[in-house]
Amino acid sequence: MAGGATLDPTKAPCAALTMAYQDHEFLRRWVDHYGRQFGRRHLYVLSHGGDPEHRRIAQGCNLVALPRDPTMFRMDRRRWSLISQFANGLLRYFNWVIAGDVDEVVIVDPDAAPDIETYLRRYDRPDAPRSICPFGIELVHNPALEPEPIVAGEPILSRRRNFRANANYSKPCILRRESHFTAGGHANLHKPRFLDPHLYLIHLRFFDERLTTERLAGRRSLREAMDAARDQEGEGVAWSKDLETFRKLSQLTPVREDAELADFRRRMIDEQQALHQDTVIFWGGGRTRELYRLPERFAQVF
Repeated sequence: MAGGATLDPTKAPCAALTMAYQDHEFLRRWVDHYGRQFGRRHLYVLSHGGDPEHRRIAQGCNLVALPRDPTMFRMDRRRWSLISQFANGLLRYFNWVIAGDVDEVVIVDPDAAPDIETYLRRYDRPDAPRSICPFGIELVHNPALEPEPIVAGEPILSRRRNFRANANYSKPCILRRESHFTAGGHANLHKPRFLDPHLYLIHLRFFDERLTTERLAGRRSLREAMDAARDQEGEGVAWSKDLETFRKLSQLTPVREDAELADFRRRMIDEQQALHQDTVIFWGGGRTRELYRLPERFAQVF
């Protein structure tokens, strides 16, 4: 773990930051979750395009309306440069800042702590990591196994707990010190990387058949705009495969109930690689071929 100072009593404990374009259902869940964790006054939403619905959903939060470039030229690179700089600024007023996409949330194992802020107090020590990577999992909806619909106001994990582990989503998203994210937030400049044993990053792109299908269909025009602008991040290509990936995964049955996946975590660490002239570290391990299931104790967490 990298060196650092103990928590600064002149700063508030924690803030959460995201950037959203439309994605109203995800933003509702994001605001509700982190609002319970830190209070809405400590949430920051960058509204891409200045969506009026964002302002309604994020009442009580800090919302910044941003213009949207219809060409989508280098969208992801510009977006994550802004998120990096905004998060760095917030660290002058908060001890910890969680920065990520609107379809991602960080949770803590309820056996370890009742909430994220309480859990992070364990890192009030001089050798605290400069940023923390939660364990990355993607919820995957198999309608035959989890037929209940998602209901507003009810925890998603009470109805969806099947997942695959994905090292790419074990992002260094919990910042204690200033840094800069790579595109997508999958890495930053902090070395070595630190994988927390009790924090999870839940990626929601596959969590519900209906919402997933509608959302991915809506990305077609965005992909076309990015292709026209010759965006260099390649995310348009990745999005084009998401629906096919979801349909395959949604047919699988979890092999067991297991939140820890100790072997996969070890592989992430053992196979990590330094890239971009050794400036950033990426986890190894890839993603699991199988699905697993979160234990019942997670059902009310999110």
